[in-house]
Amino acid sequence: MENLQRIALLIDADNTQLAKLEDVIQEISTHGRIVVKRAYGNWRKDTLKNWENELKRLAIKAEQQFDYVSGKNTTDMALVIDTMNLLHKGIYDAFVIVASDSDYTPLAINLHESGVYVMGVGEKKTPEAFRNSCDEFIFLENLGENIKEEKAKTESSEKAIEIE
Repeated sequence: MENLQRIALLIDADNTQLAKLEDVIQEISTHGRIVVKRAYGNWRKDTLKNWENELKRLAIKAEQQFDYVSGKNTTDMALVIDTMNLLHKGIYDAFVIVASDSDYTPLAINLHESGVYVMGVGEKKTPEAFRNSCDEFIFLENLGENIKEEKAKTESSEKAIEIE
C-alpha cells in the first residue's frame, strides 16, 4: 500500500538487526510518510551498545526499558503499550512493527481490527502467525538487495558510457 500519510514505526531493538535499520526506513518510506520512529530496548545491555549512533543518525527516538526481571518481555510490553496509546490518538493510518517475535501477533491482529494498515518487518524465521496477522510483511533479508542491484546497474551503465 502506498500514500499512507501517518506511519508509526516501532522497533523491538532486542529482536532486530541494527545493520538493517536504514534499509527498513527507506523501504517503509516508499509506502508513505513516517511520522513516528521509536526503538525499544534496554540500552545498557551490551547487545545494544552499538545502537546509539544509528538511532541518533536516523532520528529514531530511543525508548529505554529496564529489565525488571531477567528473561521477561519488558521491551515487548513497552512497545505494545506505546502502540496502543498511539492507536487511540486516532491519527495514524499505518503501524509498522519491526520484530521477528510471534509475541506481537495479538497486537497486529488488534491493530488490523481497528482499521489501520499493519506492516511487519522481520527475519525469515519470523513465525507464520505474526507474518499472517499483518497486512504486509517484509523480510529483513530482502532489504538492501534492491539498492545494491540498482547501484551495480548504475555503475555498469556509467562504465559503458565512458567506453563509448
